[in-house]
Amino acid sequence: MKAEVFPLSESSTARLISLESERDLRLYQGDAVAVLEALPASLRFQCIYWDPPFFSRKVQAADRGQFLDRWDSLEAYLAAMQRVWEPMAARLAPEGFFALHCDWHASHYLKVMGDRLLGYHNFRNEIVWHYHGRRQAAHTRLNAKHDVILVWAASKKATMQPLYEPWDRDYYVRMKRQKVHRDEDGREWIWGHRGRGKSHAYRIYLDEVVAQGRAVDDVWELPIINTSSRERLGYPTQKPLQLLTRLVELLTRPGDWVGDFMAGSGTTGEAALRLGRRVVLADRNPEAVAIMRARLSQLAR
Repeated sequence: MKAEVFPLSESSTARLISLESERDLRLYQGDAVAVLEALPASLRFQCIYWDPPFFSRKVQAADRGQFLDRWDSLEAYLAAMQRVWEPMAARLAPEGFFALHCDWHASHYLKVMGDRLLGYHNFRNEIVWHYHGRRQAAHTRLNAKHDVILVWAASKKATMQPLYEPWDRDYYVRMKRQKVHRDEDGREWIWGHRGRGKSHAYRIYLDEVVAQGRAVDDVWELPIINTSSRERLGYPTQKPLQLLTRLVELLTRPGDWVGDFMAGSGTTGEAALRLGRRVVLADRNPEAVAIMRARLSQLAR
């Protein structure tokens, strides 16, 4: 795979990193607003995922890069977020979704801003990503072991794709607290009901329930990336591929455009490409762009 870097225009501060492959991928280096301005006016996204600085007031650093998450004030942080959010929101397809990844530092302020930009009535979910790790006894505050992904739709027409996760037959039976029956073919079933007084309305076959899995809800128990994992690329705040894969599956269909304009290590891009989506990625940090270029070039081979 060949790759080259060239300017979009004399006035643009964004550069397109051209990856020649069969994949539908555009990788930019530059400020998110500059990249958005450089894109074709007709391009609209079914899903935009945004993982901005969290207002942690720290320097986020790792082996292969760092970025500054320090601000003069909360007001300055929110102004910076709005500057980027407005042009991103304008790029949603009429039936698209906007997913904002944040945590306790500023999630409540960002929720209000998102409601103003995308519409309070278009808010769909607060997804809680719960993960495990080292815990310490609480003296002043409990261990923070979750992030949130706030999801807005562009309109009432936006529809998600049903997702299911595996579950165990024995767990399902214990949860239902019903006697298990067998039909003439030996298949296990329990009674399903349609409300009060209709407890024996139809049969629920256990093999069908287990095969379909359990519908995903808004609390996602997914692990962080282990420090020794091959998935870890050394860029700060890298998110797990499993997390972004589930989100892209939920909010898009094959062939849809996905956008991530602070893409960091490129997890959104890998998830989108593996699922047959088209994707635009951008980051102004050259270290992040170098990691994404290597990561996605390997994926396309």
